[in-house]
Amino acid sequence: MTSFESNESNIVEVDNVTFETVVSQRVLTIPEAKRGVYTPVQLSIRITNNTQSFFYFSSCFYSLFPELIAPDGQVMQTGISCERLNPPLESDYVLVVPGEAVTFSRDAFVFWIQNPKKKRDRKLTLNIPFPDQDIYGFCPLYPGSYQFRFKYRKFREGMEEYEYWIEPTILQTILQNLWTGEVLTSLVDICLVES
Repeated sequence: MTSFESNESNIVEVDNVTFETVVSQRVLTIPEAKRGVYTPVQLSIRITNNTQSFFYFSSCFYSLFPELIAPDGQVMQTGISCERLNPPLESDYVLVVPGEAVTFSRDAFVFWIQNPKKKRDRKLTLNIPFPDQDIYGFCPLYPGSYQFRFKYRKFREGMEEYEYWIEPTILQTILQNLWTGEVLTSLVDICLVES
């Protein structure tokens, strides 16, 4: 597996497949500390297939792991909320033909969470919801410059058991054409500012 990171953009290339972090806005205004008030941001990974082969890529919760680097340079601990173990679906796997791209986007939001025991204790949080009520979360956040990226990872191990949820011949096609590996996309700056 060969890897290349461009200095001119936020693209990482692995074996002629490029991975790019895309953020809808890089300056986010900290919302008022009121219920129902938030600042939206779309966080995406764009994958371009520059090979001569057809590949499936996964959009599921466990394949797209977000990372946020705090202003002090430390990787923030990720909070994960899963309501239940969600079975994989055929629609989680997208076929990307040679020369084409797919973008997996998540509508995230910055808001204040309240400590249920101490009503005046609030923490600024970035939540990244996925389908089926799975959520990645980062908190506490403060004004300053952060860096964001995705870790994309997918391996075939254990996927044979997906035949309970995905029709076996379709699963076999996915397995034969699944792009496997692990990639850290380039970091993109996100600045949190007070209004």
